[in-house]
Amino acid sequence: MNRTLPKKSIRLCLLSLCFSAATMQAQDLKKPVLGFSDACASEGYNSFSVQFKWDPTPIVESDNQFILELSDANGSFSSPTTLATIADKNTTFDFPINFKMPKTVRGENYKVRVRSTNPAKTGKESNPFGAYYLNVAEPLVVNNFEEASVCEATTVFLEVDNYPNEESYNWYKDMALIPGENGPSIEVSEPGIYFAEIDYGSYCSTSTASNLVEVYIENSVGVELIGAKQVSLCESQTYTLTTDFVDPTVIYAWYKDGELLTKNNSNTLEVKGSDPGFAGDYYVQIERPGGCNEKTSTVSIQAGGFDVAINTPNGTLVLPQQSIAIEVTTNAEGASYAWYRNGTELAGETNSVLQVNVPGEYAAKVTQIEGCQASRTTESITVTEPSEYIASINASNYSACESASATLALDKIETEDSNGNPYELPESMMATASYQWVYNQKPLTGETNRTISVSKASLNGKYALQVSLEGGKQITSNTFEVKLGISENPQISGNGSVTCDNGNSIEIVSTVKKPEYTYTWYRNGVALTDKGTSFTTNLSGKYQLKIEAYGCSAMSNEFIIEEFNPSVVSLNVSEMVTIPEGDSKVVTASGADSYQWFNTKNELMSSDATVTLSEEGEYMLLASVGDCQVTKKVQVTHAVSFVVPNIVTPNGDGYNDLWVIPKSYAYQKDITVNIYEQSGATVFTATGYQNNWPESSSITHTGGRPPIYYYQITKGKETLKQGTITVIK
Repeated sequence: MNRTLPKKSIRLCLLSLCFSAATMQAQDLKKPVLGFSDACASEGYNSFSVQFKWDPTPIVESDNQFILELSDANGSFSSPTTLATIADKNTTFDFPINFKMPKTVRGENYKVRVRSTNPAKTGKESNPFGAYYLNVAEPLVVNNFEEASVCEATTVFLEVDNYPNEESYNWYKDMALIPGENGPSIEVSEPGIYFAEIDYGSYCSTSTASNLVEVYIENSVGVELIGAKQVSLCESQTYTLTTDFVDPTVIYAWYKDGELLTKNNSNTLEVKGSDPGFAGDYYVQIERPGGCNEKTSTVSIQAGGFDVAINTPNGTLVLPQQSIAIEVTTNAEGASYAWYRNGTELAGETNSVLQVNVPGEYAAKVTQIEGCQASRTTESITVTEPSEYIASINASNYSACESASATLALDKIETEDSNGNPYELPESMMATASYQWVYNQKPLTGETNRTISVSKASLNGKYALQVSLEGGKQITSNTFEVKLGISENPQISGNGSVTCDNGNSIEIVSTVKKPEYTYTWYRNGVALTDKGTSFTTNLSGKYQLKIEAYGCSAMSNEFIIEEFNPSVVSLNVSEMVTIPEGDSKVVTASGADSYQWFNTKNELMSSDATVTLSEEGEYMLLASVGDCQVTKKVQVTHAVSFVVPNIVTPNGDGYNDLWVIPKSYAYQKDITVNIYEQSGATVFTATGYQNNWPESSSITHTGGRPPIYYYQITKGKETLKQGTITVIK
């Protein structure tokens, strides 16, 4: 049997065929053809193009855009850069795309591709190419265009002068790349022709090639000091250092112990034994313009035929009531000694060791009596005393804000020795010192002992001790803050412990009421603004009182005000009550002292615990428990029934005499009720049925089986309910 598909099915099949035809053809985005070989972009030139073709089968959508994208330096399109967007070539199938290179390009393996947006297609990738953005587009300058010479066993630096801060460079020697040299300078030790360029790849770098610098080897002339390498010189003698190379066109730089003494054109230097500090190691360096600098070996000139040294075995720091030794060592024959402090000779001090207990600049003069008659003065040694003393005060058996009294005492005075180790002043120095106690930065009259006692909280504050050491050294100790505790222990209590929103306020009072204290009330750990000795509230919570004075505080006991619990009042039903229409529900409340029931019009219904509810609506109970009130609501709704009875007994007994259907069908102006006999004849019809069928006169029954009727309940063209009705008399 042939069957015809529904029209909807045919339409779906046609759409499917269209879709299959469309998928058989798609735009072919061709491989872009580069209009360049390598891209050397710069501020003065940044214009490039590619030729792009695409296959228009089918044509792209009118809102399509062609987007030219650039890969990263390795040819990857994982995060491409957009070079150009073309929206007006949707009917042109072969056209050039012009673009600029980003300033970030730097590499040899870039690629481009084209993609379309509607339909979304990605074209083939181009051939790889090098691309660089040239920050510098002019030749480099190396060594200020000058040639360079390198001496034997030395090196010379060649540097880029005009662009020394680029990312990478290439250096060449005799036209060959020097591997690994990529900085703005190069150290060379071999002759040759050198130049540099900025590394812009194999194609773009040549535009920055620098000038050529020729480096050549210059031979040394050879220079040396004539004579012995060690010389002993008395005070009355003179020694002349002389080179074996004489050339008035060169500079002779004379050095002693590595420090430059003088520069001149003389190849000699006179050293006098009478000059202080003449002893040392001498050499000369010749400096030739455009040539190599050369240095001689060293000649050591010793003073006076004897050595002298000064030292302090125990350091140069002299501690109070102590002394240190300064000693001179020498190999002078028949030596005599004279000691000096701050340039003044110390009478009677003629030994090689000097005991020092006073700071100052110390030196010794040593005279050799036998042999070479000479005197030498040692270097000066600076003897110092400690620059800082630390006095410490403390209080034993004391706890802040807990102790009732405190005794402060000087614990110790310390300084440091020359090695940084602590040194405690001896009792002999402590006994000769004078003392003054300071309270809140003001001296306390009469408090000049090493200890002080504080026994009143009103004297809480910061204490320090000023110490004057023998010799005038002034020291101020650390600051010690005394905080004697508050002796009172505050207790709080209230005239109630339960509160509610509409109840009476509760007053909380403190047992401590001194005016010099500060009072802060807390609720649930949060400070309140009230500052009195009592507090009134109608809020529940945990309350405490903190009293403060002289930097210390004490916390009271915890007083708890409970929140009234409205759950003490309960109903025997839930908030939502559903009853059949015409029925009623008895609702009973419990747990309160008094009750008031209000109907939906807010009219008082009852003052008993029990109320009977039958009508739909929201009812409210106002129950009182002491000063607190509880409100509860009961929502009464009629049960919605869609059950239609199928038996009627119109016998006049007042029960089931009429066919009563649910209110959802009866009394509704847009619902029609029709009743038919078994023959199909209509016996009753009504819109807005009043639950009034059958009337006794409309039913005739002479015996036998009870008659059966058919009913149909409709709303417009929609049948809501239908069935049979058996009438039994």
